[in-house]
Amino acid sequence: MLSRPTRTNTEALYPSDLNILRDAFDALCQEFAILPDTAAANAVARELIRLFETGMTEAATLMIAVRARWQGDWEMGGSNAA
Repeated sequence: MLSRPTRTNTEALYPSDLNILRDAFDALCQEFAILPDTAAANAVARELIRLFETGMTEAATLMIAVRARWQGDWEMGGSNAA
C-alpha cells in the first residue's frame, strides 16, 4: 500500500505529486457533490495531503482511504466532512 517512505513536512511536493492529489480531490468532490472553497472541500484536501505524506501516493488508494473515513458523514450530513 505504501509506495515510498513517510515524508517530512519540509519535503517539497513535486508537480506529479500535485497532479495525483488534484485528481483524487476533484474526483472525491464530484462524487460527493462537495463544492470548492467549503469546509468539506478543505477537509478532503487536508486528509489527502496527510495520507500522501504517510506514503500513500496512488490516487485510487488515497480515494479509498478518504471514502472510508467520511462516506457516512457525507451521505448523512450533506457533505459535512469537517
